[in-house]
Amino acid sequence: MELSSLEIWVILGVIFLLIEIFSVSFFAIFFGIGGLATALLTYLELTNDLVTQIIAFLLVSVGTLLVFRKQILAAFSKNSENYTELVNEKANVSADIPAKGEGKVFYRGSDWIAESVTDIAIPKGATVLIKKVDGIRLIVEVQ
Repeated sequence: MELSSLEIWVILGVIFLLIEIFSVSFFAIFFGIGGLATALLTYLELTNDLVTQIIAFLLVSVGTLLVFRKQILAAFSKNSENYTELVNEKANVSADIPAKGEGKVFYRGSDWIAESVTDIAIPKGATVLIKKVDGIRLIVEVQ
């Protein structure tokens, strides 16, 4: 069974997309797009020989890489920052928080793991101030 150039470009594009899924580097995705775009151009008979297909692949891949990579990286780095909008908000203690230990606070309709970094135990029912967000844990201190 011999593969056509259209099938080769589709396979190449899918391979690059699969590499991106496992690497999450936002680099291989653009070559996957280039491979699939070249397959489309080949299907539409706009690139008939190997040289024009390679040129199309490189132009689309490098062009999308240069135009979109920084924007995608910036968008994803914003999402990975801590949630600073919770800082300096008040929450109610729903399970005792021992000194320099963990308990729970009720905030915005759900219980959160809360940690006190002070030497003061915080009893259930007290109001605390959120000082920092560490993943899914809130660092709190007595109000």
